[in-house]
Amino acid sequence: MISPLTGPPARPGTKGQWGAFGLYPREITGFFTRRRTAVGWVLMVLFLGVPWLKWQGRPFLLFDVFGRKLNIGPWEFWPQDVRLFLPAVLAFVLGIFFVTARYGRIWCGWACPQTVFLQFLFAPLERLLEGRSSVRRKRDGEGFTWNRGARKILKHGIFLVLAVIIGNSALAYFWGMHNLLWALQRPPSENWAGFVFMGGFSLAFYFVFAWFKEKACTIVCPYAKFQSVLTDRRSLVIAYDPGRGEARGKAKGRVREGLGDCVDCGFCVQVCPTGIDIRDGQQLECIGCARCLDACDKIMDAWKMPRGLVRYATLNELEGEKSRGIAWRPWIYGALSLGLAVVFFAIVLGRPPFSVDAKRIGSEPFLIRDDGAVTNHFSLKVHNNDNVRHIYRIILLQAADFRHNWESRDFAVGAGQNAEIPIDIIVPEGAITGGKREIAIRIHSDGHATQKKVYLMGPEKRKNTHEK
Repeated sequence: MISPLTGPPARPGTKGQWGAFGLYPREITGFFTRRRTAVGWVLMVLFLGVPWLKWQGRPFLLFDVFGRKLNIGPWEFWPQDVRLFLPAVLAFVLGIFFVTARYGRIWCGWACPQTVFLQFLFAPLERLLEGRSSVRRKRDGEGFTWNRGARKILKHGIFLVLAVIIGNSALAYFWGMHNLLWALQRPPSENWAGFVFMGGFSLAFYFVFAWFKEKACTIVCPYAKFQSVLTDRRSLVIAYDPGRGEARGKAKGRVREGLGDCVDCGFCVQVCPTGIDIRDGQQLECIGCARCLDACDKIMDAWKMPRGLVRYATLNELEGEKSRGIAWRPWIYGALSLGLAVVFFAIVLGRPPFSVDAKRIGSEPFLIRDDGAVTNHFSLKVHNNDNVRHIYRIILLQAADFRHNWESRDFAVGAGQNAEIPIDIIVPEGAITGGKREIAIRIHSDGHATQKKVYLMGPEKRKNTHEK
Protein backbone atom coordinates (compact mmCIF):
# COMPACT_ATOMS: atom_id res chain seq x y z
CA MET A 1 0.00 0.00 0.00
CA ILE A 2 1.27 3.49 -0.85
CA SER A 3 1.51 5.63 2.25
CA PRO A 4 -0.58 8.81 2.26
CA LEU A 5 2.39 10.50 3.90
CA THR A 6 4.58 10.08 0.83
CA GLY A 7 2.23 9.05 -1.95
CA PRO A 8 3.16 7.75 -5.39
CA PRO A 9 5.75 9.52 -7.53
CA ALA A 10 4.51 12.64 -9.33
CA ARG A 11 3.31 12.11 -12.89
CA PRO A 12 4.08 14.46 -15.76
CA GLY A 13 1.31 16.86 -16.74
CA THR A 14 -0.58 16.75 -13.46
CA LYS A 15 1.00 19.68 -11.64
CA GLY A 16 -1.79 22.19 -12.02
CA GLN A 17 -2.98 24.70 -14.58
CA TRP A 18 0.20 26.71 -15.08
CA GLY A 19 0.40 29.48 -17.65
CA ALA A 20 2.26 32.64 -18.64
CA PHE A 21 1.38 34.43 -15.37
CA GLY A 22 1.53 31.57 -12.89
CA LEU A 23 -1.27 29.31 -11.73
CA TYR A 24 -4.80 29.32 -13.17
CA PRO A 25 -6.86 27.10 -10.82
CA ARG A 26 -9.94 25.67 -12.49
CA GLU A 27 -13.38 26.68 -11.19
CA ILE A 28 -15.32 24.25 -9.04
CA THR A 29 -18.66 24.05 -7.24
CA GLY A 30 -19.94 21.45 -4.86
CA PHE A 31 -20.97 20.59 -1.33
CA PHE A 32 -17.94 22.05 0.45
CA THR A 33 -17.47 25.02 -1.87
CA ARG A 34 -21.06 26.18 -1.36
CA ARG A 35 -20.70 25.99 2.41
CA ARG A 36 -17.32 27.69 2.39
CA THR A 37 -18.84 30.45 0.26
CA ALA A 38 -21.64 31.00 2.79
CA VAL A 39 -19.17 31.06 5.69
CA GLY A 40 -16.86 33.37 3.73
CA TRP A 41 -19.56 35.95 3.03
CA VAL A 42 -20.64 35.99 6.67
CA LEU A 43 -17.02 36.61 7.71
CA MET A 44 -16.55 39.35 5.10
CA VAL A 45 -19.68 41.14 6.27
CA LEU A 46 -18.46 40.91 9.88
CA PHE A 47 -14.99 42.19 8.97
CA LEU A 48 -16.35 45.17 7.04
CA GLY A 49 -19.22 45.86 9.47
CA VAL A 50 -17.66 45.68 12.94
CA PRO A 51 -15.74 49.02 12.62
CA TRP A 52 -19.12 50.76 12.20
CA LEU A 53 -20.59 49.31 15.41
CA LYS A 54 -20.89 51.56 18.45
CA TRP A 55 -21.28 50.89 22.18
CA GLN A 56 -22.53 53.87 24.18
CA GLY A 57 -21.10 56.27 21.60
CA ARG A 58 -17.70 54.51 21.44
CA PRO A 59 -16.39 52.04 18.83
CA PHE A 60 -17.39 48.50 19.78
CA LEU A 61 -13.92 47.17 18.91
CA LEU A 62 -10.93 49.48 18.62
CA PHE A 63 -7.20 48.81 18.98
CA ASP A 64 -6.39 52.49 19.48
CA VAL A 65 -2.62 52.59 18.89
CA PHE A 66 -2.56 56.40 19.03
CA GLY A 67 -4.62 56.75 22.20
CA ARG A 68 -2.94 53.64 23.66
CA LYS A 69 -6.13 51.89 24.67
CA LEU A 70 -8.31 48.96 23.65
CA ASN A 71 -12.11 49.07 23.43
CA ILE A 72 -14.06 45.81 23.56
CA GLY A 73 -17.76 46.45 23.98
CA PRO A 74 -18.35 47.95 27.44
CA TRP A 75 -14.71 47.59 28.50
CA GLU A 76 -11.72 49.84 27.99
CA PHE A 77 -8.15 48.75 28.63
CA TRP A 78 -4.92 50.72 28.86
CA PRO A 79 -1.21 49.80 28.71
CA GLN A 80 -1.08 49.07 32.45
CA ASP A 81 -3.80 46.43 31.88
CA VAL A 82 -1.57 44.36 29.60
CA ARG A 83 -1.00 41.80 32.35
CA LEU A 84 -4.74 41.07 32.35
CA PHE A 85 -4.44 39.73 28.81
CA LEU A 86 -1.87 37.04 29.55
CA PRO A 87 -4.60 34.38 30.09
CA ALA A 88 -6.36 35.55 26.89
CA VAL A 89 -3.18 35.33 24.81
CA LEU A 90 -2.39 31.86 26.16
CA ALA A 91 -6.01 30.79 25.56
CA PHE A 92 -5.79 32.01 21.95
CA VAL A 93 -2.50 30.18 21.31
CA LEU A 94 -3.75 26.95 22.89
CA GLY A 95 -7.00 27.32 20.92
CA ILE A 96 -4.96 27.37 17.71
CA PHE A 97 -3.08 24.30 18.93
CA PHE A 98 -6.39 22.52 19.60
CA VAL A 99 -7.96 23.35 16.22
CA THR A 100 -4.81 22.41 14.31
CA ALA A 101 -4.11 19.20 16.22
CA ARG A 102 -7.73 18.08 15.86
CA TYR A 103 -8.75 19.43 12.43
CA GLY A 104 -5.52 20.23 10.60
CA ARG A 105 -5.48 23.42 8.54
CA ILE A 106 -9.23 24.04 8.62
CA TRP A 107 -8.66 27.68 9.68
CA CYS A 108 -6.73 28.40 6.47
CA GLY A 109 -9.37 26.94 4.19
CA TRP A 110 -12.52 28.18 5.91
CA ALA A 111 -11.84 31.33 7.95
CA CYS A 112 -8.49 32.99 7.10
CA PRO A 113 -9.18 36.53 5.74
CA GLN A 114 -6.60 36.00 3.01
CA THR A 115 -8.37 32.90 1.69
CA VAL A 116 -11.87 34.27 2.22
CA PHE A 117 -11.38 37.54 0.33
CA LEU A 118 -9.26 35.98 -2.38
CA GLN A 119 -11.46 32.99 -3.22
CA PHE A 120 -14.93 34.45 -2.62
CA LEU A 121 -14.53 38.07 -3.73
CA PHE A 122 -11.51 38.64 -5.97
CA ALA A 123 -11.52 35.28 -7.80
CA PRO A 124 -15.24 35.52 -8.83
CA LEU A 125 -14.67 39.10 -10.05
CA GLU A 126 -11.64 37.99 -12.03
CA ARG A 127 -13.70 35.23 -13.63
CA LEU A 128 -16.49 37.70 -14.43
CA LEU A 129 -14.16 40.24 -16.05
CA GLU A 130 -11.63 37.98 -17.77
CA GLY A 131 -13.39 34.68 -18.18
CA ARG A 132 -12.79 31.21 -16.82
CA SER A 133 -9.30 29.98 -15.98
CA SER A 134 -8.78 28.25 -19.33
CA VAL A 135 -9.80 31.43 -21.21
CA ARG A 136 -7.51 33.62 -19.10
CA ARG A 137 -4.59 31.26 -19.56
CA LYS A 138 -5.07 31.25 -23.33
CA ARG A 139 -5.40 35.04 -23.55
CA ASP A 140 -2.36 35.66 -21.38
CA GLY A 141 -0.33 33.28 -23.52
CA GLU A 142 -1.23 35.12 -26.72
CA GLY A 143 0.44 38.38 -25.69
CA PHE A 144 -1.03 41.89 -25.81
CA THR A 145 -4.40 42.59 -27.41
CA TRP A 146 -6.67 45.59 -26.90
CA ASN A 147 -9.41 43.31 -25.60
CA ARG A 148 -7.10 41.70 -23.07
CA GLY A 149 -5.59 45.06 -22.08
CA ALA A 150 -8.98 46.65 -21.46
CA ARG A 151 -10.06 43.70 -19.34
CA LYS A 152 -6.84 43.86 -17.31
CA ILE A 153 -7.16 47.60 -16.70
CA LEU A 154 -10.79 47.27 -15.60
CA LYS A 155 -10.00 44.31 -13.36
CA HIS A 156 -7.05 45.93 -11.62
CA GLY A 157 -8.96 49.19 -11.26
CA ILE A 158 -11.77 47.38 -9.43
CA PHE A 159 -9.23 45.35 -7.41
CA LEU A 160 -7.53 48.56 -6.33
CA VAL A 161 -10.83 50.09 -5.22
CA LEU A 162 -11.68 46.94 -3.25
CA ALA A 163 -8.20 46.90 -1.72
CA VAL A 164 -8.70 50.50 -0.59
CA ILE A 165 -12.04 49.57 1.02
CA ILE A 166 -10.58 46.49 2.72
CA GLY A 167 -7.40 48.31 3.73
CA ASN A 168 -9.31 51.22 5.21
CA SER A 169 -11.66 48.84 7.04
CA ALA A 170 -8.61 47.16 8.55
CA LEU A 171 -7.17 50.57 9.44
CA ALA A 172 -10.46 51.52 11.14
CA TYR A 173 -9.81 48.80 13.75
CA PHE A 174 -6.70 50.75 14.82
CA TRP A 175 -7.74 54.34 14.14
CA GLY A 176 -11.51 54.38 14.54
CA MET A 177 -14.11 54.85 11.82
CA HIS A 178 -14.80 58.44 12.92
CA ASN A 179 -11.15 59.45 12.47
CA LEU A 180 -10.91 57.53 9.21
CA LEU A 181 -13.96 59.27 7.71
CA TRP A 182 -12.57 62.61 8.83
CA ALA A 183 -9.28 61.88 7.01
CA LEU A 184 -11.06 60.69 3.86
CA GLN A 185 -13.04 63.94 3.61
CA ARG A 186 -9.95 66.16 3.70
CA PRO A 187 -7.02 66.69 1.34
CA PRO A 188 -3.87 64.65 2.06
CA SER A 189 -1.96 67.85 2.82
CA GLU A 190 -3.89 68.20 6.09
CA ASN A 191 -2.85 64.77 7.31
CA TRP A 192 0.18 63.42 5.46
CA ALA A 193 0.98 60.79 8.09
CA GLY A 194 -2.53 59.34 7.99
CA PHE A 195 -2.62 59.46 4.19
CA VAL A 196 0.68 57.60 3.82
CA PHE A 197 -0.38 55.03 6.42
CA MET A 198 -3.75 54.53 4.72
CA GLY A 199 -2.15 54.31 1.26
CA GLY A 200 0.40 51.77 2.46
CA PHE A 201 -2.34 49.59 3.95
CA SER A 202 -4.34 49.71 0.71
CA LEU A 203 -1.38 48.98 -1.58
CA ALA A 204 -0.34 46.04 0.59
CA PHE A 205 -3.81 44.52 0.28
CA TYR A 206 -3.88 45.21 -3.47
CA PHE A 207 -0.51 43.50 -3.98
CA VAL A 208 -1.58 40.42 -2.04
CA PHE A 209 -5.00 39.97 -3.65
CA ALA A 210 -4.08 40.98 -7.21
CA TRP A 211 -0.59 39.52 -7.58
CA PHE A 212 0.79 37.52 -4.66
CA LYS A 213 -2.38 35.52 -4.02
CA GLU A 214 -1.83 32.06 -2.49
CA LYS A 215 1.94 32.61 -2.39
CA ALA A 216 1.20 34.51 0.82
CA CYS A 217 -0.04 31.21 2.28
CA THR A 218 2.82 29.05 1.03
CA ILE A 219 5.75 31.47 1.38
CA VAL A 220 4.96 34.11 3.99
CA CYS A 221 2.45 32.60 6.43
CA PRO A 222 4.16 30.56 9.19
CA TYR A 223 1.03 28.56 10.01
CA ALA A 224 1.97 25.68 7.68
CA LYS A 225 5.12 25.11 9.74
CA PHE A 226 3.06 24.96 12.92
CA GLN A 227 0.73 22.51 11.22
CA SER A 228 3.54 20.05 10.51
CA VAL A 229 4.46 20.04 14.20
CA LEU A 230 0.97 19.95 15.71
CA THR A 231 -0.79 17.40 13.51
CA ASP A 232 -0.35 13.67 13.92
CA ARG A 233 -1.88 10.48 12.60
CA ARG A 234 -5.15 11.15 14.45
CA SER A 235 -5.67 14.66 13.07
CA LEU A 236 -8.58 15.12 10.67
CA VAL A 237 -7.08 16.38 7.41
CA ILE A 238 -7.91 16.43 3.70
CA ALA A 239 -6.33 13.33 2.24
CA TYR A 240 -6.41 10.94 -0.70
CA ASP A 241 -7.19 7.28 0.01
CA PRO A 242 -4.47 5.32 -1.84
CA GLY A 243 -5.84 1.97 -0.69
CA ARG A 244 -8.99 2.65 -2.64
CA GLY A 245 -7.58 4.76 -5.47
CA GLU A 246 -4.48 2.84 -6.60
CA ALA A 247 -3.59 1.69 -9.16
CA ARG A 248 -4.72 4.68 -11.18
CA GLY A 249 -6.00 4.51 -14.69
CA LYS A 250 -8.84 5.49 -17.01
CA ALA A 251 -9.55 1.99 -18.34
CA LYS A 252 -11.81 1.23 -21.28
CA GLY A 253 -15.49 1.74 -20.76
CA ARG A 254 -16.63 0.98 -17.24
CA VAL A 255 -14.46 -2.09 -16.72
CA ARG A 256 -11.77 -1.32 -14.12
CA GLU A 257 -10.30 -4.76 -13.44
CA GLY A 258 -6.94 -4.38 -11.75
CA LEU A 259 -7.41 -0.64 -11.27
CA GLY A 260 -8.42 1.47 -8.29
CA ASP A 261 -11.15 4.09 -8.22
CA CYS A 262 -8.81 6.97 -9.23
CA VAL A 263 -9.31 7.54 -12.97
CA ASP A 264 -6.21 9.78 -13.07
CA CYS A 265 -8.17 12.72 -14.50
CA GLY A 266 -6.08 15.33 -12.66
CA PHE A 267 -9.20 17.33 -11.78
CA CYS A 268 -8.13 17.55 -8.13
CA VAL A 269 -4.85 19.14 -9.23
CA GLN A 270 -6.48 21.53 -11.69
CA VAL A 271 -8.72 23.10 -9.03
CA CYS A 272 -6.02 23.40 -6.36
CA PRO A 273 -5.16 27.08 -5.73
CA THR A 274 -1.59 26.19 -4.72
CA GLY A 275 -1.03 23.69 -7.55
CA ILE A 276 -0.27 20.61 -5.47
CA ASP A 277 -1.38 17.05 -6.06
CA ILE A 278 -3.27 15.82 -3.00
CA ARG A 279 -2.50 12.26 -4.12
CA ASP A 280 1.15 12.86 -3.24
CA GLY A 281 0.25 12.85 0.45
CA GLN A 282 0.22 15.57 3.08
CA GLN A 283 2.07 18.74 2.02
CA LEU A 284 2.73 22.07 3.70
CA GLU A 285 1.29 23.88 0.66
CA CYS A 286 -2.19 22.43 1.25
CA ILE A 287 -4.39 25.20 2.69
CA GLY A 288 -7.33 22.90 3.47
CA CYS A 289 -9.75 24.61 1.07
CA ALA A 290 -11.55 21.32 0.20
CA ARG A 291 -11.77 22.20 -3.51
CA CYS A 292 -10.17 18.86 -4.39
CA LEU A 293 -12.94 17.10 -2.41
CA ASP A 294 -15.65 18.64 -4.58
CA ALA A 295 -13.64 17.96 -7.75
CA CYS A 296 -13.10 14.29 -6.91
CA ASP A 297 -16.72 13.79 -5.81
CA LYS A 298 -17.91 15.11 -9.19
CA ILE A 299 -15.75 12.56 -10.99
CA MET A 300 -16.90 9.77 -8.70
CA ASP A 301 -20.52 10.72 -9.41
CA ALA A 302 -19.84 10.67 -13.15
CA TRP A 303 -18.29 7.18 -12.91
CA LYS A 304 -21.06 6.04 -10.54
CA MET A 305 -18.59 5.22 -7.80
CA PRO A 306 -18.84 6.10 -4.09
CA ARG A 307 -17.72 9.55 -3.04
CA GLY A 308 -14.90 10.07 -0.59
CA LEU A 309 -11.81 9.03 -2.53
CA VAL A 310 -10.47 12.40 -1.37
CA ARG A 311 -12.04 13.30 1.96
CA TYR A 312 -11.57 14.51 5.51
CA ALA A 313 -9.88 11.61 7.26
CA THR A 314 -7.10 10.68 9.66
CA LEU A 315 -3.95 8.98 8.40
CA ASN A 316 -4.68 6.04 10.71
CA GLU A 317 -8.06 5.64 9.02
CA LEU A 318 -6.54 5.71 5.52
CA GLU A 319 -3.97 3.06 6.39
CA GLY A 320 -6.58 0.83 8.00
CA GLU A 321 -5.24 1.25 11.52
CA LYS A 322 -7.67 1.54 14.39
CA SER A 323 -7.11 4.46 16.73
CA ARG A 324 -7.01 3.06 20.25
CA GLY A 325 -8.05 5.19 23.16
CA ILE A 326 -8.65 8.92 23.11
CA ALA A 327 -6.35 11.40 21.39
CA TRP A 328 -5.71 13.32 24.59
CA ARG A 329 -3.28 15.92 23.27
CA PRO A 330 -5.75 18.12 21.31
CA TRP A 331 -8.39 17.87 24.03
CA ILE A 332 -5.84 18.93 26.65
CA TYR A 333 -5.09 21.95 24.46
CA GLY A 334 -8.82 22.66 24.21
CA ALA A 335 -9.46 22.27 27.94
CA LEU A 336 -6.55 24.54 28.86
CA SER A 337 -7.69 27.11 26.29
CA LEU A 338 -11.25 27.09 27.65
CA GLY A 339 -10.03 27.31 31.25
CA LEU A 340 -7.76 30.27 30.52
CA ALA A 341 -10.57 32.01 28.64
CA VAL A 342 -12.80 31.62 31.72
CA VAL A 343 -10.01 33.00 33.91
CA PHE A 344 -9.63 36.01 31.59
CA PHE A 345 -13.33 36.85 31.64
CA ALA A 346 -13.44 36.36 35.43
CA ILE A 347 -10.57 38.84 35.80
CA VAL A 348 -12.17 41.36 33.44
CA LEU A 349 -15.64 41.10 34.99
CA GLY A 350 -14.16 41.34 38.49
CA ARG A 351 -11.88 44.25 37.70
CA PRO A 352 -12.50 47.14 40.15
CA PRO A 353 -13.62 50.51 38.73
CA PHE A 354 -10.36 52.04 39.90
CA SER A 355 -7.05 50.90 41.33
CA VAL A 356 -4.65 52.55 43.76
CA ASP A 357 -0.95 52.23 44.42
CA ALA A 358 1.04 54.02 47.11
CA LYS A 359 4.74 54.76 47.37
CA ARG A 360 6.86 56.78 49.75
CA ILE A 361 8.46 59.90 48.30
CA GLY A 362 11.11 62.32 49.50
CA SER A 363 14.71 61.95 50.56
CA GLU A 364 13.81 61.51 54.25
CA PRO A 365 11.55 58.74 55.62
CA PHE A 366 9.81 61.32 57.87
CA LEU A 367 10.01 64.92 59.03
CA ILE A 368 9.48 66.30 62.54
CA ARG A 369 7.53 69.55 62.67
CA ASP A 370 8.10 72.40 65.14
CA ASP A 371 5.15 71.23 67.26
CA GLY A 372 6.62 67.69 67.46
CA ALA A 373 4.18 66.16 64.98
CA VAL A 374 5.62 63.71 62.43
CA THR A 375 4.98 64.04 58.69
CA ASN A 376 5.24 61.20 56.12
CA HIS A 377 5.16 61.97 52.39
CA PHE A 378 3.45 59.54 50.01
CA SER A 379 2.30 59.52 46.41
CA LEU A 380 -1.02 57.85 45.61
CA LYS A 381 -1.32 56.71 42.01
CA VAL A 382 -5.04 56.38 41.17
CA HIS A 383 -6.02 54.77 37.88
CA ASN A 384 -9.61 55.15 36.67
CA ASN A 385 -10.54 51.88 34.95
CA ASP A 386 -13.93 53.20 33.92
CA ASN A 387 -14.85 54.98 30.69
CA VAL A 388 -16.26 58.06 32.46
CA ARG A 389 -14.75 60.71 34.77
CA HIS A 390 -14.98 60.08 38.54
CA ILE A 391 -14.53 62.13 41.74
CA TYR A 392 -12.44 60.65 44.59
CA ARG A 393 -11.96 61.37 48.31
CA ILE A 394 -9.21 60.19 50.69
CA ILE A 395 -9.92 58.98 54.25
CA LEU A 396 -7.48 57.62 56.87
CA LEU A 397 -8.80 54.56 58.75
CA GLN A 398 -8.22 53.76 62.44
CA ALA A 399 -6.53 57.10 62.98
CA ALA A 400 -9.03 59.73 64.12
CA ASP A 401 -6.33 62.10 65.36
CA PHE A 402 -4.24 61.81 62.16
CA ARG A 403 -4.48 64.53 59.53
CA HIS A 404 -3.58 64.83 55.84
CA ASN A 405 -3.41 67.63 53.29
CA TRP A 406 -6.53 66.44 51.38
CA GLU A 407 -8.95 66.84 54.28
CA SER A 408 -12.46 67.63 52.94
CA ARG A 409 -11.06 67.99 49.43
CA ASP A 410 -11.88 65.89 46.36
CA PHE A 411 -9.96 65.25 43.17
CA ALA A 412 -11.09 64.03 39.73
CA VAL A 413 -9.58 61.48 37.35
CA GLY A 414 -10.69 61.25 33.72
CA ALA A 415 -11.77 58.11 31.92
CA GLY A 416 -8.86 55.73 31.64
CA GLN A 417 -6.50 58.28 33.13
CA ASN A 418 -3.93 58.17 35.92
CA ALA A 419 -3.51 60.75 38.65
CA GLU A 420 -0.59 60.98 41.08
CA ILE A 421 -1.74 62.62 44.30
CA PRO A 422 0.94 63.78 46.76
CA ILE A 423 -0.39 63.22 50.26
CA ASP A 424 1.23 64.33 53.53
CA ILE A 425 0.10 62.35 56.57
CA ILE A 426 0.62 64.22 59.85
CA VAL A 427 0.49 62.33 63.16
CA PRO A 428 0.73 63.75 66.71
CA GLU A 429 3.89 63.48 68.73
CA GLY A 430 4.19 60.09 70.39
CA ALA A 431 1.64 58.39 68.07
CA ILE A 432 4.33 56.26 66.46
CA THR A 433 6.10 53.81 68.73
CA GLY A 434 8.86 51.46 67.76
CA GLY A 435 9.76 53.58 64.73
CA LYS A 436 6.76 52.67 62.53
CA ARG A 437 3.00 52.22 62.48
CA GLU A 438 0.67 50.64 59.93
CA ILE A 439 -2.47 52.48 58.78
CA ALA A 440 -4.92 52.11 55.87
CA ILE A 441 -5.66 54.81 53.32
CA ARG A 442 -9.19 54.50 51.96
CA ILE A 443 -10.26 56.06 48.62
CA HIS A 444 -13.99 56.51 47.88
CA SER A 445 -15.73 57.15 44.56
CA ASP A 446 -19.42 56.87 43.63
CA GLY A 447 -20.25 54.06 46.01
CA HIS A 448 -17.00 52.17 45.36
CA ALA A 449 -14.02 52.13 47.67
CA THR A 450 -10.59 50.58 47.90
CA GLN A 451 -7.87 50.85 50.48
CA LYS A 452 -4.11 50.62 50.61
CA LYS A 453 -2.02 49.82 53.68
CA VAL A 454 1.10 51.91 54.30
CA TYR A 455 3.67 52.14 57.07
CA LEU A 456 4.25 55.49 58.77
CA MET A 457 7.80 56.06 59.92
CA GLY A 458 8.75 58.07 62.99
CA PRO A 459 11.31 58.45 65.80
CA GLU A 460 11.93 55.35 67.82
CA LYS A 461 10.76 56.06 71.41
CA ARG A 462 12.75 54.26 74.10
CA LYS A 463 11.95 53.80 77.78
CA ASN A 464 14.08 55.61 80.31
CA THR A 465 16.43 53.37 82.34
CA HIS A 466 18.43 54.20 85.49
CA GLU A 467 21.61 52.44 86.53
CA LYS A 468 21.69 51.36 90.10
